[in-house]
Amino acid sequence: MAKLKKFFKQTSRRWTWVLYRRKNILKKRIDDFLKEDVKFHIGCGDKKLQGYVNIDVVPTEGSDLIMDIPKELYLISSNIASEIRLESVFEHFYRYDQHMILQHFHRILKKEGTLIIKWLPDFDAIIEAYHKKEADIIGKEFDLFNVYRLTHGDPTAKNSPYQLHKDIFTKNSIRYLLEEHKFYVKKLENEAFSGEKLATSINITAIKK
Repeated sequence: MAKLKKFFKQTSRRWTWVLYRRKNILKKRIDDFLKEDVKFHIGCGDKKLQGYVNIDVVPTEGSDLIMDIPKELYLISSNIASEIRLESVFEHFYRYDQHMILQHFHRILKKEGTLIIKWLPDFDAIIEAYHKKEADIIGKEFDLFNVYRLTHGDPTAKNSPYQLHKDIFTKNSIRYLLEEHKFYVKKLENEAFSGEKLATSINITAIKK
């Protein structure tokens, strides 16, 4: 029993050290990217944007930093970013995480810094397309699969669980959420995602008050 207790105690210390060291290494890596006009591209996937610090939760072709969002956002300093950009990303966060994320974004952005959220599925527009039996991307009737594809993300065995959408939005609900977190909504409009025919996505530009 004594040997078992000693083993668990040593294991606990090792993991504590590993996690502590990882946090400090990540903090240093973040600080190395900081400059006078830093911009963050959150959930970059394979899309590397020039002039941005590209961040994803897993190693990708486009990522500069690997971070667990929102758990590790606290490692980014306050009032340093002129822009934070998310493309086809915000719907992948649970509702209970969205508040923490927006609090951190507001903290990280400079005064009048810009938050850009692109290609957020619009539940109202999706349901309207379904009821009207609009033509989908290949000219067929906008059926239940299209509703599922846009509201849930069409996860497969290959891309789950990261592809799964964890919430649904309307223009009113995202506006309310952003205003609740002290953002001024400068632009909010429906647009068609690249390759799509129907404007079932919402693109938002919000300014930190």
